[in-house]
Amino acid sequence: MRFICVITLLFLISSCHRKDNLNVILIMTDDQGWGDLGITGNPYLNTPNLDELATKGALFESFYVNPVCSPTRSEILTGRYHPKSGVYSTSQGGERIDLDETLFPEYFKSNGYSTSIFGKWHNGQQHPYHPTSRGFDEFLGYCSGHLGSYFDAELEHNGKFIKTSGYLTDVLTDNVISFMEKNINTPFFIFFPINTPHSPMQVPDKWWNKFENMTINEPLSEYELNHTRAAYAMVENIDWNIGRIISSLKEFKLDDNTVIVFLGDNGPNGKRWNDDLKGIKGSTDEGGVKSSLIIYSPNKVVSKKVFQLASSIDIAPTLLDLVGIKLNQPNWDGISLLPFIENKESKIQQRTIYQHWYGNVSVRTNNYRLDKDNVLYNIKEDPSQKNPLVNSLLMDSLIKLKNIWIEEVLSQTPNIDLRPIPVSSNKKFNTILPAKDAKIFGSDIQRSNRWPNDSFLCQWKSKESYIYWPVEVKEDGLYNASIYYTSTPESIGTTLYLKANNSVSSTTIDKIFNPPLRGKKNDRVIRKESYVKDFAELLLPKIHLVKGRYQIKLQKDNSKKGIDIKRIILKRN
Repeated sequence: MRFICVITLLFLISSCHRKDNLNVILIMTDDQGWGDLGITGNPYLNTPNLDELATKGALFESFYVNPVCSPTRSEILTGRYHPKSGVYSTSQGGERIDLDETLFPEYFKSNGYSTSIFGKWHNGQQHPYHPTSRGFDEFLGYCSGHLGSYFDAELEHNGKFIKTSGYLTDVLTDNVISFMEKNINTPFFIFFPINTPHSPMQVPDKWWNKFENMTINEPLSEYELNHTRAAYAMVENIDWNIGRIISSLKEFKLDDNTVIVFLGDNGPNGKRWNDDLKGIKGSTDEGGVKSSLIIYSPNKVVSKKVFQLASSIDIAPTLLDLVGIKLNQPNWDGISLLPFIENKESKIQQRTIYQHWYGNVSVRTNNYRLDKDNVLYNIKEDPSQKNPLVNSLLMDSLIKLKNIWIEEVLSQTPNIDLRPIPVSSNKKFNTILPAKDAKIFGSDIQRSNRWPNDSFLCQWKSKESYIYWPVEVKEDGLYNASIYYTSTPESIGTTLYLKANNSVSSTTIDKIFNPPLRGKKNDRVIRKESYVKDFAELLLPKIHLVKGRYQIKLQKDNSKKGIDIKRIILKRN
């Protein structure tokens, strides 16, 4: 009987495994628009590696994402519209994917794949929101919306912070290649969400020199010109790094057995050449949400342009279909695009997809777009959205569909995030309480920048003011705790208190650690985000945390200035 059960189990496992042992590399850039490629017509850029992938593989002419980062990323990972998965913002908890959502990398992992992510996650930092809790064996990157320095960056490696050396996109590519080499004999899935061309606009001289004095015939201010030049230099660096990946696949003899998927997460982060499309990042118009989707695999994907309307919600079902992982009745909003990239005749399906950000909803059908103000355009004939249509019947129909979507989907978006930060009881995992997720009591404590991502807390003077995080501790016990801080001579002798319910752990600052801000010397244009600096780790005595929901507070015993805070780290003892 036991023998029969074992044989049955083996059959069930093998029946849901991938076909052809295909490897998958999913590459997504940050703030690279439809027009930021040579093959889509950009007259200033040279992107030979991506252009070749698009020529030899499938290039989608009507592929759409969302106007900003976290919503697109969640749709790719879940196959569902982002409000359904709890994502409604790009910081302070609103970027987290609900824990009852199954992310498609989890299916890869359960089907024998080695899985990794190198780059920007931006869908939750603490376990079990962390990528290593959601289907990835390895993570090297960052969980916030951006970093403040792309040179010698501080990254997270499986929950621990490390200092890297070199230009970030190059460093991440090094690790992608290393992971491929380690898994030559094991099928792998690599998610490579590249950090550029998102600001800060930093790029090595090797790439900047070509564009520094380039004439760009677009109606741009001097700031916009230099921003565009930097973005183009960053894109050419991306293309070079993708060329390194392609060369390594050939060196490892994996090129015939690997699928490469490339896309951007939203429209361009500036008013640069974008095929005369209306809107940029943040907009639900064509220019803010149209992206280049390239799918390349020499043995699975034919060379063609695909005109089927497609969306970020289609990535998960497509990749699972490509490798032969079949699921029973998944709750996706997306469809598999496999029929449109194989060597088969597939009729274009009539579809309706939706883009949303900040209360604005736009509706796209195969030929038309109803914009956020319910103005109708024939995108097939008027991709620049310059000539509104007067078609009351079609307009009324799309307005009705929009209202239904708003009622059924957008209504699930909370007004405020009521999900506390989970404090993991698993001894393997650190719980990171970053400044970006902190709440502030008191008027003197400030963020280093109005954008919470990659900020730190400063100007802390009053002893009545404090920093706090709403948490849910999963299990009673002793926890190790540390504070990442900087201090000036004035702050010496200040005692910091970490308070959690009725438990207190304290330590006194007795060393000066006051490094300068950095990042400015590498910026090609003046940044909007926070500058960064190094922080020292200050260990506290162990603190006893009780199970439940409450606030973890950081307080001090005097009103001296000079203490800045980056994060607190907790770990079950």
